[in-house]
Amino acid sequence: MLDMTRLGWKPVDILAKLDILLDAIEQTRNKTPSNKSRLMTKISRWEEQIEQIKGDIEYVNHNLAPKLETMLSLKITNLELLQVAMFQPSTKNLFLELETHYRSEGTNPLGNHGFADLIALGEIAMVIALLGDAAIAMGVLYQLWRPEPSDVGHLTQEKSEIVSNEHMAEVCDRWGLYEHRIHLDSEVPSRAEIEHDKGTLVEAIYGIIQMEYGFGSVLDNVRHLL
Repeated sequence: MLDMTRLGWKPVDILAKLDILLDAIEQTRNKTPSNKSRLMTKISRWEEQIEQIKGDIEYVNHNLAPKLETMLSLKITNLELLQVAMFQPSTKNLFLELETHYRSEGTNPLGNHGFADLIALGEIAMVIALLGDAAIAMGVLYQLWRPEPSDVGHLTQEKSEIVSNEHMAEVCDRWGLYEHRIHLDSEVPSRAEIEHDKGTLVEAIYGIIQMEYGFGSVLDNVRHLL
């Protein structure tokens, strides 16, 4: 019977794909004439950005994952889910650029769907957060529920305050999520954008809990938001 409380996940193998790309870029560097300065500049940037992403992933694995496991009292069994949840839309352009370059050369170092998987990482993170948003909304309602009809108005107000960007940003800071983002942003976002991004990161963590453990575990961990 299908387990409706949990959702499956097909691995992206992010780190393996990044290593393949680094090898391909190194080959491109070796066969590129030194007078093609524009391409050589791009190659250096590609290598630098991929190494940055790899470093960010290792930071998530070794720092964020243990911290979350301690606070939430559960094991993150699939670290790649947490890695993906930390990806931001700004990484998309790097992989789009690489796909365009290798397509123009008639090669594809990642094979079928490889580039598509990397290009979509930021969007996948948003979907995980969307799942978490729905799970949080239901979990908070369960925790706040009172049987008296006259309390309905209070319930609505309390829920709105709990899931507000401002409050979720405070939870994000407590958990140390924002500094673990995997991103290539060059611009400094506004305060409102930062609070929204922080709230989305918290939602993504609850999305992972829903995917790995089901709604019962979400309900147990909603207490961290109350």
